Amino acid sequence: MGVPGRLATLMAVSLVAGVLSSDGVAGAEPEPRGAQGLASRGLLSSTPLHSAVMFAGITDDLTPSGRVPGDESDRTSATTHRFDEYPYMRYEVTFAPGTLANEVVWEGRSVNLDDVALHVWDEQADSWGEPVATARPDNPGGPVRLSTRIEGADSAQILVIDSPRRDRSFRDANSEADQQFADPASYDFAIQHITDTQYVSRDNPAVFDSMTRWTVDNAADRKIAYSMHTGDLVQSWIRPGAPDTRARPEFEVADKAMSTLEDAGIPHGVLPGNHDNLWNVGGRLIPGEHEKNHALYNEFFGPWRYRDRPYWGGSVTDTDNSAHYDLLDLAGAKFLMLYIGYNPPERVLQWAEDVLAAHPDRNVMIGSHYYLDEDGSLRMSGFGDIGGSAGQQIWNRLVAPFDTVFLVLAGHVDGQTTVTDRKVGDTDRTVVELLADYQNFRVDNRRETGFQRLLQFDLDGGTLAVTTHSPALNSFRVEDFDPQRRYEPGDGDFVTDVELRADMPRAVIPAT
Repeated sequence: MGVPGRLATLMAVSLVAGVLSSDGVAGAEPEPRGAQGLASRGLLSSTPLHSAVMFAGITDDLTPSGRVPGDESDRTSATTHRFDEYPYMRYEVTFAPGTLANEVVWEGRSVNLDDVALHVWDEQADSWGEPVATARPDNPGGPVRLSTRIEGADSAQILVIDSPRRDRSFRDANSEADQQFADPASYDFAIQHITDTQYVSRDNPAVFDSMTRWTVDNAADRKIAYSMHTGDLVQSWIRPGAPDTRARPEFEVADKAMSTLEDAGIPHGVLPGNHDNLWNVGGRLIPGEHEKNHALYNEFFGPWRYRDRPYWGGSVTDTDNSAHYDLLDLAGAKFLMLYIGYNPPERVLQWAEDVLAAHPDRNVMIGSHYYLDEDGSLRMSGFGDIGGSAGQQIWNRLVAPFDTVFLVLAGHVDGQTTVTDRKVGDTDRTVVELLADYQNFRVDNRRETGFQRLLQFDLDGGTLAVTTHSPALNSFRVEDFDPQRRYEPGDGDFVTDVELRADMPRAVIPAT
C-alpha cells in the first residue's frame, strides 16, 4: 500500500537518536519521569540531525491545538483505551547548520487498522494545521510509514497522532449497493445478524443449515467474530394449549443449525421471540410465569448450553436464558452483547440495567426481538406485564440512560428499517437501530429465502457497512423477494456511522 502524503523518495536515510526497547499496547508502561524528553526513536531523516527528543502525550482534542496538545511524559509510546482520548508522540528536532531541506520519515505502528497522522507545527499560523501525511497499515497493528519535506528551517516540531480516521475510502467503497461484501482488509471485524427463522425451521431446514454453514465457511476470510440471533427460532410454540409435538421438531432443527456455529467455536447467542414461548388464551405471555413461558426454549437453549463458553457473561437466572449477555474483546476493544427476549417483565429489565451498570467499559450491542416497527417507531402495545412494547421500554430503560449502548438489532416485524437519528435527550449521542426480518420474503411463493446480514465494522472510521445476503439463493438482492416491493437495493446494502463511547484502543508506537 502506498503512503498517502509522501512527498519525495528518501535518499541516504539515517536513523536518528538511540534505540530503545519495544513497547506493546497491552504491556505496562513505566511511570512518567516528567516531560524532559527522551532521545527520539522512530524518526529518520535524509541528513543527520543535530538533535531530536520525543515526548509521549494524550489529548482530548480531536484536532490537535497548542504546541503541546495534552499531558506529556517521557514514555516510549502513547496508548489509551478511552473513546475521547487520542495518543501522540511529539518530536523536537534541530537540523545541522547549513541544511536547506530535509526529508523526514516516521516509522512505527498503532493498533488494529487505525490511521496515524503526521503534523508539522506552523510557527506563523501558531497551529498544527492539517496533517501533512496520513497512513494506515496493510494489516492490523502492522507497520506505518509517514514522510514529509521540511525546508528553510533550523528546527521543527513534529506530531504523530492516532486520531479518528481521515481516510474515507471504506465509507466511499461501500456507500452504494453493489451486491458484494466489504473488502475484509478494510475493516476490523464482522458480526452476523440472523433472525426469524421460524418458517425455515418448520418447512425447509436445509435453508437454516445453509445460513450458519455459510458463516462457518466464511468466518476466517470475512473476519466474522460473532453471530446474533434475535428470536423466533421456530414457528409453532405460540398457540395456547398446543402440544409440543409440532414445536419440538422445529427446535431440533434450530438446535442443529446453531450447533454448526457451536462446533466451529464461533461465539454466538440466541433469544426467544414470541413464537419461541407459550402464550396464554388471551394471546399474551402469562404474567408472573416468565420461566414457565420459556421452558421449552430453555430445554434447547438454556444457560447450560453456553455457560462454559469463554465469552459467556451470565443469564437472568441460572435456569432461564431468555435474557443473557456475552463478553468479547474484538480488535482490542471491549464489547458486551446483551439479549432481551420478547416483552421482558420488570425483573428482567432491572437485571439488564444492573448488567450495564456493572460494565461501564464495554461497548454494548443489544439484541431484542420486538423493538422497531417498520416505520421506525417504538410503538406502545401493552403486551405482557410491562405496560408497553418491548421497544419503548428497552429505549427508556437501557438505551437512553447508558452511553455505552451504540447498536440495537431486532426482528419480529416483517421488513427492514434503519434508524440513526432518534434524539437521546438533548445530547449529540447517536445510536444505530436496525430492523431486519425476512420471514415473509418469498421464493416461488415459499417463505424460505434465508436472508441474513453481515455487519462490518471499521472502528477507527466509526463506520458500519451492512450487507444483506442469502447463502441459499446466493443473492444480495433482498428487495427482489419482497412480495410488497417496498425496498430499494440501498435499504439492505449501506453504510452508517457508529459511535462507540466506551473502550476504544488507540496507540502511537515508534519503531525501534
